[in-house]
Amino acid sequence: MNIDFVGADKNFIKSEIQNGFYHDEAELVRDAVRRLREEKEHLQYFQKAVMKGIDDIERGEIIELTPDLLQEIKREAIQKAQSNESYSSTDALPKKS
Repeated sequence: MNIDFVGADKNFIKSEIQNGFYHDEAELVRDAVRRLREEKEHLQYFQKAVMKGIDDIERGEIIELTPDLLQEIKREAIQKAQSNESYSSTDALPKKS
């Protein structure tokens, strides 16, 4: 695959390589494509979470976010962080596929 860049893009690529951020042009392009793919995956995950929330609301399956509930969520998150566990809630987010 052969890709031609012009102007500011070509200068940016050369600068990134000269500054040691990438070994060569191919490495920079692979990183850019990986980041774009991850961004799209994150967007799809976010959209699923929003749709799950909308569906829950439409079914009347909601929990009021009270100060007490917020404190409970904070305490749980802090406890997990202190024990190096990641915090996640399947109540709010769909499982990653």
